[in-house]
Amino acid sequence: MAQTEISHPIHVTLDGRNYFVWSQSMRSFIKGRKLWFYVIGEMKKPVKGSSEDENAFRIRLIEWDSNNHQILTWLRNTSIPSISNLLGNFDDARTAWDMLAKRYSSSHGTREYQLSIEQYQIRQDPGQSINDFFARFQFIWDQLDLSDPPWDTPNDAMKYATRRDQMRLYQFLMALHDDYEPVRGQLLHQLPTPSLDAALNDLVREETRLQTLQAQNKLNVLATTSPLAPLQQSDSDQFSPNTRCSDRKSNKFCRYCKKHGHTIETCFRRNRSTAAVTHGDTDQTPTAAVAPAHSGSAITLTTDQLEDIIAQALVQAGNASSSSALSVLPGKFSSWLLDSACCNHMTPYPSFFSHTSSARHAPTIHTANGSTMLVRSIGTVSTSKLSISDVFHDPRTGQELGTGRRIGRLFEISSLRLPATGVSAATSSSPSLSLWHSRLGHASSSRAPLSKMEEPERKLRHILDTVRALLLSSKVPVPFWGEAVLTAAHAINRIPSPTISNQTPYERLFGSPPHYQHLRSFGSACFVLLQPHEHNKLEPRSRLCCFLGYGETQKGYRCYDPIAHRLRISRHVVFWEHRLFTEVSQFRPSFSLSSLSDLFPEVSPPSLESFPPSPAVSTSIPQTESSDHSSGSSSQETPHSSPESPAPAPSEDPAPATTLRRSSRVTTLPSHLRDFHCYTALATLHEPHSYREASSNPLWQAAMAEELDALSRTRTWDLVDLPPEKSVVGCKWVFKIKTRSDGSIERYKARLVAKGFTQEYGIDYEETFAPVARLSSVRTLLAVAASRQWQLFQMDVKNAFLNGDLSEEVYMQPPPGLSHPPDKVCRLRRALYGLKQAPRAWFAKFSSTVSRLGFSISSYDSALFLRRTGKGTILLLLYVDDMIITGDDLSGIQELKAFLSQNFEMKDLGHLSYFLGLEITSSDDGFYLTQAKYTSDLLSRAGLTDHKILDTPIEFNARLTPSSGELLPDPTLYRQLVGSLVYLTVTRPDISYAVHQVSQFMSAPRSTHYAAVLRILRYLKGTLFHGLHFSAQSPLTLRAYSDADWAGDPTDRRSTTGYCFLLGSSLISWRSKKQSVVARSSTEAEYRALADTTSELLWLRWLLQDLGVSTSSATPIYCDNRSAIQIARNDVFHERTKHIEIDCHLVRHHLLQGSLQLISVSSHDQLADIFTKSHPTGRFRDLVSKLQLVSHPPP
Repeated sequence: MAQTEISHPIHVTLDGRNYFVWSQSMRSFIKGRKLWFYVIGEMKKPVKGSSEDENAFRIRLIEWDSNNHQILTWLRNTSIPSISNLLGNFDDARTAWDMLAKRYSSSHGTREYQLSIEQYQIRQDPGQSINDFFARFQFIWDQLDLSDPPWDTPNDAMKYATRRDQMRLYQFLMALHDDYEPVRGQLLHQLPTPSLDAALNDLVREETRLQTLQAQNKLNVLATTSPLAPLQQSDSDQFSPNTRCSDRKSNKFCRYCKKHGHTIETCFRRNRSTAAVTHGDTDQTPTAAVAPAHSGSAITLTTDQLEDIIAQALVQAGNASSSSALSVLPGKFSSWLLDSACCNHMTPYPSFFSHTSSARHAPTIHTANGSTMLVRSIGTVSTSKLSISDVFHDPRTGQELGTGRRIGRLFEISSLRLPATGVSAATSSSPSLSLWHSRLGHASSSRAPLSKMEEPERKLRHILDTVRALLLSSKVPVPFWGEAVLTAAHAINRIPSPTISNQTPYERLFGSPPHYQHLRSFGSACFVLLQPHEHNKLEPRSRLCCFLGYGETQKGYRCYDPIAHRLRISRHVVFWEHRLFTEVSQFRPSFSLSSLSDLFPEVSPPSLESFPPSPAVSTSIPQTESSDHSSGSSSQETPHSSPESPAPAPSEDPAPATTLRRSSRVTTLPSHLRDFHCYTALATLHEPHSYREASSNPLWQAAMAEELDALSRTRTWDLVDLPPEKSVVGCKWVFKIKTRSDGSIERYKARLVAKGFTQEYGIDYEETFAPVARLSSVRTLLAVAASRQWQLFQMDVKNAFLNGDLSEEVYMQPPPGLSHPPDKVCRLRRALYGLKQAPRAWFAKFSSTVSRLGFSISSYDSALFLRRTGKGTILLLLYVDDMIITGDDLSGIQELKAFLSQNFEMKDLGHLSYFLGLEITSSDDGFYLTQAKYTSDLLSRAGLTDHKILDTPIEFNARLTPSSGELLPDPTLYRQLVGSLVYLTVTRPDISYAVHQVSQFMSAPRSTHYAAVLRILRYLKGTLFHGLHFSAQSPLTLRAYSDADWAGDPTDRRSTTGYCFLLGSSLISWRSKKQSVVARSSTEAEYRALADTTSELLWLRWLLQDLGVSTSSATPIYCDNRSAIQIARNDVFHERTKHIEIDCHLVRHHLLQGSLQLISVSSHDQLADIFTKSHPTGRFRDLVSKLQLVSHPPP
């Protein structure tokens, strides 16, 4: 055999985990080459004999050395590179073999145990072929066979092999998918039991038959409602009731679902991917399936016949509010879903269009998997009898989302998964044209073009005409003309104007098209949800109001409350747009013009001609005294739940003034018009994902230009030729819309980042760690500043990482959008976002810079910088590029700001208000810390904006286990929500235990775990403004509470540690954590919790010393377990504590040192109890109040 033929002797490559299989194959091969004695050491290196000839000895030595290195070559060539490199230093085959065996072989019993577990856990995935699935079993069985013991007689070996194959057949059948249940039953009932190979052949044949059947019968269901009812009385045999009767009288029986009328080949429950099965013979003409509303089976029509039906249905439908939904499927890839209730159709085939036009404002469509599609063009698709206009063209459409069986007039989709953030129920009918006309301020066409001098007068007349139309149509009294002006300007700014190329003023101002979903009819009746303190348990939770416009500075509707005589601004409003407020009998007398003197006694009705002119682009219309008064008396409504129905009105109705009778009949839409659900796909604040997508938007173009200018000013790179043997790092643009704490847009930010994942350690980077401030340090700093009444300032470093100097040689590809000579790369002089060493380089630059001003780094938080002068103390806390500055030396603080502005490009943000998503509100009573905006965004992302609220974040005595509930098909949303909740615990200690529970199931979350997450979110919705209060009257004395829940985890019986620290009355640190080992008693669990509390206590004492707080006295730790306190105080309990680790006894050490003192406290007063277990509502609220969590900023 040639040398090249045995360079790779076996097909198994050793990677460390498959040593057992590899060693068996390699042993057989080496034995076949008659070289195994070299491996086991019996063929040792030759030694020259005393009388041996020199040439003969040399020949023996060369032969041994050749065979030995041949074996070493085989070992290296059949190993992965990392293992092959290990073998490079070996010259002896036996030594190399022994090294591999020692490193990678596991015990015989351990290997068999692992393989046994693996074979019992295998399950066939949906769609996985039988051969591929069997190969997984065969691989495990082959490894188990290698460890079979030798048998004394062939008869015993034969019996063992027969029994083994039978058990393996049972294992294989148990792991099959439910689609093979009938065949599985047949195989198990056969006598004698078939062999494994015979059973495999039967399963392969069944798999082929199922694939053929599904390919033939896979049709989408076409549903028709009442407009098509007359078509069901056709003379065709397929429409005849006799066909259905003959099906019921059939003697066919299904062995799968155990029902009569069909066979297993056409069983719907078995073929779940088939939406309908055609009964009877069909012609050769292409057909489509039609399912009548009264039948569960399907009938066959030709495509021409179906087009006739669709055309008639569209004529009967009349408009988009009809509920007919038709599906035509001549082929899989040319399928059309025709729905007269949808807004637009889509197709990936441009050849279908008879007429196309480019999309001027291309909408963004959210798909079912969460991705987005951009419409390329809009056109018309026509056939001989149909014409569909406004069809979207996108090349990525055409994928089938799912199929399902028909139930009544709905179809149950069993395999469709939609993102929770985009699912909503569709209304049964679209708003009428007249209603939209009212919502848009009764818009009308403009007059003939005027001169430049007459242009302002026409704009004023336009607003006046709109205001007059709003007041007259809504019958709202004239004193509310100010609200009508604001509403008119709001509507006019959203109507296209020919003077600006058919754009809207809103689009011209903000660069993006407006949204119309929030528009409502002026003066209509509405119900506003009341605050909890505004009603008792028996009173209505909403109040009938009059809609007067939209909020100017926050999202919400402006609604006049005739009972409270004030304006309410609220997002939680239910509208009756078909009823004017003035026509509602309950308030008709009280809302008349004559009663306005009671509502506004100091205001007289002004004239409409008295208000000053204002352009249509501005929504800040000057208001008169009446408008100012009403606005000043309005309050921001933040209800905790949305009403599912309006509050009931009194049944008594005073006689109307006119003789016309209004019908008392309540008209409702037919039920069949509410039989459809849809997936809404509306993109609001869209952030581009690529340079190509952003380059078409002027706002993002300006943001990228600003970033490139900053890079140029700091001389971040030099354009050079790439040296040989040097690698290049890629780069990309990252886009982010920066928002303020109230949700408004602050700026569009474009960041150029390097693809640091392509860097190699030791070549273009070394150390990467960079410290950031601990959030416990942030809270401690706020508590100290509040107690000493220090002012808090905030500064931000623009493009902070660009200030870091690089010591390594790094080359990067030129960024998209940068003009550069060809074949040039960027030699980075400064750190860039995305590089692995960029954070460390920036921190080193910053720390060395501030040290020149006399600042020193704290020994206990590397991101805390201190400077003590003759006038006082200056503290600086850094988190990447955001910093908090405080102290009692105000002149030194101003000097620090000037110094930083000289060395870096800084942004002075004034007093601290928004830091890392934390909202800080200052008052005379201290500081208030919350994450209301972060919580609101989290609720919106979870789709719980309108859900009910709960009083506790976790159910009392709830115990979550890894096996309860069904596995989530896609755990992405669960992990995102839990990750966001973990950061929310920075200011919300009340959810720490609940978040600690749900965060234990991130790898395989189930339905019960997701339900627990939703419960936390519903609790947060009712406590949106809960946060920490750092009081200005709080003394700077530290105290701690320590507690443990013994054996609280039902799975592994480990205990939960909980502790919290208060600086005076301000909560600064807490934790809820499962202990690492199982405690043998509640005393041991409490003692371990004391050890963790002591560790945190020591760090806080040292940090407070750096902040200038005295810690000379012992810090009290309150514990509710007397036995644990006695163990800490008495070191003679050896028999009871010898199993506890030594590190836990640091409690005893620091107790003797005087750093802490242990104080017994009752369980009722144990504040740390909230971090170890769930509680009923009363106990939970009591603990929350004791932790100084407040629901609104102090006055």
